[in-house]
Amino acid sequence: ALEIILERSEDTTFVNAVTKLKDKYQFRELMNNMYPNFLYKKINLQELETTKLEENKKYVIKPVKGFFSSAVKQISGNDDLKVISDEIYAELNENTKYFSDSILSKNELIIEQYIEGEEYAVDMFFNEQKQPEIINIYHHPFPEKNEYFNVLYYTNHQIFDKLYDKIKKIFIELNEHLQISSFPIHAEFKLARGILIPIEMNPLRYGGFGLADLTYHAFGFNPFNAFFQNCKPDWKTIWKKFKQHHFGWVLGYNGKDVDTNTRTPDDDAYLEYLKKTLHYIEIDYRKNPVFSIAYIKDDCQISLKRLLKTEFNDFFVPMKNEQ
Repeated sequence: ALEIILERSEDTTFVNAVTKLKDKYQFRELMNNMYPNFLYKKINLQELETTKLEENKKYVIKPVKGFFSSAVKQISGNDDLKVISDEIYAELNENTKYFSDSILSKNELIIEQYIEGEEYAVDMFFNEQKQPEIINIYHHPFPEKNEYFNVLYYTNHQIFDKLYDKIKKIFIELNEHLQISSFPIHAEFKLARGILIPIEMNPLRYGGFGLADLTYHAFGFNPFNAFFQNCKPDWKTIWKKFKQHHFGWVLGYNGKDVDTNTRTPDDDAYLEYLKKTLHYIEIDYRKNPVFSIAYIKDDCQISLKRLLKTEFNDFFVPMKNEQ
């Protein structure tokens, strides 16, 4: 819908904000005053294989306008850039059949330094007075198996205590340039040596696949209503009530070795494994790479993080007619 929205909007401030946040190069230019030492460069796909990169350094390369993680690569200065170039060309050639150039760039790429550190995500909106309102902050720890990369996002009062003020400061400074109001963003950050560095900011949405609904199931207020009603969440009061709890969003993957034609998820066993479930949604695993979304509560952060070791193969059983 983004292309249609941009075509029909007569608000130049709004269109400018969407364009700058969606275009990863323009976004880095926008953030340059806050992060003057961050390395990034725009190139054409044809230039990639002759681009000089420092050996033994890690980089990320991606289309300046991206969607669905298409053609995003982590590379180093030691890699064969001709091979990387061919892989990116093949992915873009396939995916640009479905997405316009305003959504997925066909030729323009950005190379930027790889950001070490823990990953966090934020759902927020600029209110009618152009002030940032934080809807939720999530930690996205990396699992043991990369195939289950997005298995867990969670929040607790320690995350808010550590990051809320830093995040709010970044968005206040950002809006000195954009001057937008009534505008939602889903942002991703890395926390590197105490410095919060944005990976990207996705305009006009919250976290996908039901991630934003964790706010509702955990705290009882609807994040979409908060936007439309211009509400300011009172996080001090909220965390006084829920200080002992850790709330998680868990994506139930189809096991990487599972044949979904002969095996089916054992939801009862999986729910027992999850323990305290606030809400559970079954997903058609034959049409999707996942079989469920779960919203959970745990009083122990260590217990919550055990989910990073989940092997989803273990929660698929033979179909009844196969037994």
